Amino acid sequence: MDSFEALVGKNINDVVLDVSATFFIAPLEYFYKNCGRRYPASKFRMADLDYFDLIDFTDLFRFEQILIIWHDETGLITDLELYYLSNDFDVLFADYYYIKKAIDNGEAHKLREGDTKYLGASRLPDKVPQPNSDKLANRRELVLKKKYLQKMLNEMDLKRRF
Repeated sequence: MDSFEALVGKNINDVVLDVSATFFIAPLEYFYKNCGRRYPASKFRMADLDYFDLIDFTDLFRFEQILIIWHDETGLITDLELYYLSNDFDVLFADYYYIKKAIDNGEAHKLREGDTKYLGASRLPDKVPQPNSDKLANRRELVLKKKYLQKMLNEMDLKRRF
């Protein structure tokens, strides 16, 4: 495994990341908009969402920190950031509870990513049965939404300026 500091300047495809760390490791791509600001290119996938065996919040967020390895569209690693998810556990738990409540009420088919702030239930194409309902629901995965990743990126850019 490469030491984390040595990653800056390398290509994301050329590094081996140790997934046995005591924090989440998230290689995330960003891009620049015309205004010159950076934006995340995608969401960060946390786990598959099993309607009949929902992962516990404590298991989903078994680590309180996430090491974000920011890279540009060419794959060049430009920044590393250790972000403390525990600072946002209240919002993340509220989002988790909203998703859990919808599943428990047999309304998983009505879930939208826009219903939550930071933790989303991202829709996948195939449909599966759901508990407490005869309707099929799209399979989903739990993700950290782009909006939340943007918050992290903005905070990092703000720290860099001062």
